[in-house]
Amino acid sequence: MRNSKVKGFTLIELIVVIAIIGVLAAILVPSMLGFVRSARISAANANAKLVNTAVAAALTQCSIANGSVSSGTTATEVTVIVSPNALTKTWSNYTADLSNYLGDNYTGCAHAQVNPATFAVNYVLWESDDSGSHLSGYNQLSANEQESIAKDAGFVIGCFPLDDSSSGS
Repeated sequence: MRNSKVKGFTLIELIVVIAIIGVLAAILVPSMLGFVRSARISAANANAKLVNTAVAAALTQCSIANGSVSSGTTATEVTVIVSPNALTKTWSNYTADLSNYLGDNYTGCAHAQVNPATFAVNYVLWESDDSGSHLSGYNQLSANEQESIAKDAGFVIGCFPLDDSSSGS
């Protein structure tokens, strides 16, 4: 005699479960990609803040040493490029070693806009590529601009501080 109680799942039950899993995956994957993008932007902003702090400390030391950032120019903004190959900055009679602030394992490239009259950092842009090739053509960014660059161009640029004037808040 055969046992009439067969244990297991029917083909219909398995197809329904697979369909439910497929629908959930279709909903969750795009939102997970958004979370990954947001995490990368947050990390880039944290790196930009780190460079901002390092350049500000170096500018303070330069000011204390009666140095000059502008090197004889009358520019209101000076770009300071920070990359692993350029961690030493020389301004008139002062040389700053940014590796003291950033560490020897610093990676990425940053452009810091500096006001030479006040020895203040206006903003910093940072990217993970050591060449800094994506930074040219950008100024201080808002959160919305960062998001659209990450979506459309496929790379992430960190900014500190973020430009809140164009975000509508």
